Amino acid sequence: MFHSVASAPEVEMTSDRKTCEDGFVMTRQPVFDRRLQPWGTAMCFAQSAAEEPLFGDETTASILLEAYLPQRNPVREPTIVYFPAPAILDGMPRLLWPQDLLVEVDGTAGGTPRLTEAVAEMKKAGYGIAVNGFHNNGIESALLRLADVIIVDAAQAGGEGVRLDLPDLVKAAQQTGAKALVSGLDDWETMLHAREANADMFQGFFFNRMNLRPSTKSITASQLSRLRLLECMAKPDPDFKTLVRVVEADAALVYRLLVFINSAGFGLGRKVDSIQQAVVLAGWKPLQKWLEIILLSDLSPTPRHQELCYYAAQRAGFLRRVAKAAGKDGLVPGLSLLGLLSYLEAILEMPPVQALADVPLADDIRLALCGRRSPFSPWLALVRAMEKAEWDAATRLGQSIKLCMADLSRCYRESFVEADSLFRAMSSPVPAAA
Repeated sequence: MFHSVASAPEVEMTSDRKTCEDGFVMTRQPVFDRRLQPWGTAMCFAQSAAEEPLFGDETTASILLEAYLPQRNPVREPTIVYFPAPAILDGMPRLLWPQDLLVEVDGTAGGTPRLTEAVAEMKKAGYGIAVNGFHNNGIESALLRLADVIIVDAAQAGGEGVRLDLPDLVKAAQQTGAKALVSGLDDWETMLHAREANADMFQGFFFNRMNLRPSTKSITASQLSRLRLLECMAKPDPDFKTLVRVVEADAALVYRLLVFINSAGFGLGRKVDSIQQAVVLAGWKPLQKWLEIILLSDLSPTPRHQELCYYAAQRAGFLRRVAKAAGKDGLVPGLSLLGLLSYLEAILEMPPVQALADVPLADDIRLALCGRRSPFSPWLALVRAMEKAEWDAATRLGQSIKLCMADLSRCYRESFVEADSLFRAMSSPVPAAA
């Protein structure tokens, strides 16, 4: 367990999300539209300034981009990818198809020779253009004329002055003809300020802290049964036969299971005549991950909540890998459940205390999910530090369990690959009858 970082969730960091002291890290953050429905993803590759540029040659750049772009849907979703000015000048964004891709450029680099011309050529070729670091000071005007999206950092807008400065920045950005995207949104209240400022899009993990008040809304019997099943599956030695009976009793789960094991990820090449046989053929471990996501997704099937389920699944995968890398295998089931339920407040739209009242969770997990101090709290703090690109905090938390940033980065990237694969399998079309 973590020992010296009990107060880590409260640490405020100032690290640049585009630079990291140790190796490189890929970040993905969700982007929502004004209706708070999922719009797409914003990506950034951060690395140490002392190392060779990630996009220094086409082969390396191509491998990075193709390996880490979102691949959870059969059709590519809109994605904003940050490229440093030298990579843009070298044409690295052209390694990707322009459809649904926005090249993010640093607005403060407008004075770089030939950069504006290179960005203009990309726009002409069909790439979307996103310009970050907007301060409405006129310096970035040449790049702003090319922008489809202008990114305003809520944190840069001025702390307590966010409420006063943000509306003016959003309005000025929109007057260029571009959409205004507010990034750096880490809590619900800040997102609401950005929404009141009439921003078009919102980037970040602002669903982390909603602080909803108890309401008359109650959890349904179906939701409760799924939460209890999730808790049951998280035990070190789940009752295999009982779980098979639960699946067999749910016609929708049976159908989705059969589609899943016939997806490209398994390709069994044979017919199955029972759920138990399907479980044996597919293997319990991959099936368990799939079933956990299905149960979580069924809690609320709206697009926004499905987006949160995706990031919850990724969190679970990250925590599983970190625990194993740290030699703490005994914590894996509990940490996986912690990740899966970490967006429960936003998915069910009620306080976690209320949502979990009748779910037999271990006290340490329950306390962490309810925002109270627990031995699991630092693990949740580590997830959030990685998501928010707070590299100093993530490094310090990793050191507490004897992991370096390279270890954390590997676990983080692999968790996205796994989540993409599972969600892609969930959306696979039904195979044609023979």
